[in-house]
Amino acid sequence: MLSDGTQLKQGDPMIYGRVGEEIFYFRERGYECVIVPGISSVLAGPVCAGIPITQRGAAESFIVCLGVGRQSQDVVLPGYERTRTLVILMGVARIAQVLEILLTPHAAGRRNGPPYPAYTPIAIIERASMPDQRVITSTLAHITTALESTGSQRPPGMIVVGWSVLSLWGTGDVTILNKNAEQDDEFRIERWLGGQSWRVNEGFIGGWENL
Repeated sequence: MLSDGTQLKQGDPMIYGRVGEEIFYFRERGYECVIVPGISSVLAGPVCAGIPITQRGAAESFIVCLGVGRQSQDVVLPGYERTRTLVILMGVARIAQVLEILLTPHAAGRRNGPPYPAYTPIAIIERASMPDQRVITSTLAHITTALESTGSQRPPGMIVVGWSVLSLWGTGDVTILNKNAEQDDEFRIERWLGGQSWRVNEGFIGGWENL
């Protein structure tokens, strides 16, 4: 909060922010707020990591969820759809619970839809756009071990799950939504990770210093 009453927030104040509470607070006191939208981390974070949340041939839609519910309860997450990217905010600290919901065959009341295949690509993006940005990419099966291998978390972080995560890596892969593409998934993952179980990219290399 600045001296003139201006309040600055990161990203879009109306996406999982507390803007509603603040609007009501000031309105009750006779003030009407003017809200200037920012660029949501839902969109900007993946871009900083080279990940599109939609990509022709890889992902046709995306959905945004919280990784933790009210009073630290579990949230209800969407089920697996090959054509869709899942973006989870505020979920890195609860990655074990998130993975349980996504992977458990029967998760009635905690997941709407089928479980995710264990080989589904996932990225954890920490401190997006900052010099100490870190991007951990792996599969659902190995992401916990990958995160533990880094030593400690770097909040704020976000989670991106789905085939768009690997779609622009290297020479790219936009054949994911082709007919019968599932039969090549094992090779697709091996090529993307170079035969490893995960990859860690340190630092933000955006080329902006030359602009």
